[in-house]
Amino acid sequence: MTFTDREILTTATHPDFRAWLARIRHIGGCQHPVHLVGHTLTVDATTGRLVDAFTSAEQPHGRLTIACGNRRQSRCEPCARLHQGDTYQLVVSGLAGGKSVPDTVRTHPRVFVTFTAPSFGPVHRHTTDKPCRPPRPRRGLVCTHGRPLWCLDRHATDDPLTGSPICGDCYDYPAAVLWNAHTRELWQRLHRNLYEAIASSRGISRTAARKTVRIAYAKVAEYQRRGSVHFHAVMRFDGPTPATPPPAWATLPLLIQTIRTATRRVHLAVPGLDTILRFGAQLDVRPILPGHHGDDLTERAVASYIAKYVTKPDVAGITVDRPIRDAITISVLPLTEHARTLIRTCWSLGTRQEYKALNLRRWAHQIAYRGHIASKSRAYSTTYTALRAAREEHRRDQAEKEVTDSDTITDRRWTYTGTGHTAGQAMFADAIADDLRTAREAAHDARMSLDTPQETHDEPR
Repeated sequence: MTFTDREILTTATHPDFRAWLARIRHIGGCQHPVHLVGHTLTVDATTGRLVDAFTSAEQPHGRLTIACGNRRQSRCEPCARLHQGDTYQLVVSGLAGGKSVPDTVRTHPRVFVTFTAPSFGPVHRHTTDKPCRPPRPRRGLVCTHGRPLWCLDRHATDDPLTGSPICGDCYDYPAAVLWNAHTRELWQRLHRNLYEAIASSRGISRTAARKTVRIAYAKVAEYQRRGSVHFHAVMRFDGPTPATPPPAWATLPLLIQTIRTATRRVHLAVPGLDTILRFGAQLDVRPILPGHHGDDLTERAVASYIAKYVTKPDVAGITVDRPIRDAITISVLPLTEHARTLIRTCWSLGTRQEYKALNLRRWAHQIAYRGHIASKSRAYSTTYTALRAAREEHRRDQAEKEVTDSDTITDRRWTYTGTGHTAGQAMFADAIADDLRTAREAAHDARMSLDTPQETHDEPR
C-alpha cells in the first residue's frame, strides 16, 4: 500500500469522517482551514438561563474548522473565489447601484483609468506581429555599456525575457523598487491634485470644490512583467454625497481632463534617489457607459476585470506569495533573474536608515509594494465588512437557530490550534472544491442559456 493510499484510508475510516466532510463542504473546500478550540455561550441576561451553547467538543476532531479567507488564488482557490465575488459586488454596486448605493450613480460621469509606472530603462516587450525593439539609429544602437539597444525576437507573455531589461546595468533598479514602495503616497498626492485641478478650472478654492463635487474611486494594483505596479481604477463624479448628482458643469469631459491634469502634476522626491518619482506617460482613460453598448466599456465588464486581478496579484516568475525570511532564500526562488535582482535590491536598500520606515525587506516578496491590492474611497460603495456581515447573517438564518426576544449575553472564547489539512484530508478537500466548482459552472451555463434569446417558429398571422 502506498503512502497516498494509507493517508486516504486513515482519513476515510475516522469516526468523524462524514461530519468532517460536511464541515469542509460548508466552508467551500478551503485548502488551508484554520482550527480553533473553545466555545460560544449565550445566556439570558435576566434569568441566567443558558440559551445556546456551541463548543468545539461537538465538532469533528474536537475542533472548529473555519475557512482561511485568503484572497490569493495560489494559496486557496475556494476562498479566493469568494473574495473575488465580494470585490465584484463592491465595484459593480458603485457603478450600477445596490448594496446601500442609490442606482442614480449610473447617471454620474464615470471612467475606467489605467495609471502606469514610469520607465526605469528599456525592457523586452511582448510582441506577436513585430520585433521586440527594432533598431533606431537616431537613438543609438548600443548603450553606454556596449550592449545592443535592439531586439529582433518576438516574445510570448510567459517568456522569461519579457519585462527584463535590455541592459541590466542601465536599468534603474533602486528607482523601480522605490516606485513600488511609494505608490501609496503617490496616489494620495494624485487624489489631492484632483481637487486642485477642479478648483483651477472653475476659479474656486479647493475647499469650495470639495463641498460641491466629490470624486469617488475604487482601484486595484497589478504587476507588470517588469515588476512595477500600475493601477486600474474606476473614478466617478458625485455631488456632496453619492445620492446627490454632481453639478451640471461636472461633466464627463471635465472628469477626464481633471484626471489627466492631476496625474501630470504628481511628483515625489525620495532621499538618496536622483530620479523624481512620477506616474508613467501612458495614461488610458475610458468612459464607462450603462447597460450594453457593443464594444464600449460597461459596468459589469469593469467590475469583472477588477475582481479578476484581486485574486491573482502574483505574476509567475516575478513575485512570490509569502514573505522572504532571509537573503539565502532569494537565490532558490522560482523567479526570473530580473525579479531576483529587484528583490535583492529591496534587501540591500532595506538596511539604509532613510528607507527604514518602508520595511523593504518585509515586503521584498511583493517587490516593495506594501499597499492593499484593492482599495476604494469611503463614499464609493459598500465595504468588504458589510458584505461579509450580510453573508454571515444569511447563514445564521439558514441554520434556523433558536431566536429569543429577551436580552442575552454572549461569551466567546476561542483559541487558535493550527491550520491546514493532513495529506489525506487535502485530497478530499480538493475533490469537494472541484465538485463545487463544477456545480457553479453548470449553474452559470444554465443561466446563460436561459438569457440567450431562443429562435421561435410562430405561425404567421
